[in-house]
Amino acid sequence: MLDYILFHEQSLNRFVAWLEQRAIPCERREDGMGLLVAIPDDLDDETLQAVEACYEQLLADSEALLAEAGMGPEKHAAALTIRLGGGRTVYASVPPALLNRVLNAISVQELNQLVEAIVDSIENPDERPFCQR
Repeated sequence: MLDYILFHEQSLNRFVAWLEQRAIPCERREDGMGLLVAIPDDLDDETLQAVEACYEQLLADSEALLAEAGMGPEKHAAALTIRLGGGRTVYASVPPALLNRVLNAISVQELNQLVEAIVDSIENPDERPFCQR
């Protein structure tokens, strides 16, 4: 699953409605960091690009709503949502500029695959030399 975090209820509702209009299954849940929407990670590239474009627009709109309410961000922050083998979810803080550079080169789905491979290697280490795998 790919997780998208939003910080304003209005943006969350718009995102879920947009996904439902396109018959993209999604799960909503609240987290200590914000409001999460999870979608399957096996969608085709064109659909994922459309989801990303919608999400980025909603983030921009949400930032404007928060600024209007006098609660604008004082600093920029970004995190990768990492789901561990035991079902626990953790967040890895990443400099926003670095994450933007990565996402300009690869898709969210590819980044998710990379993170999953790293998590799997950490949780299930293979002690054999790499050339013997």
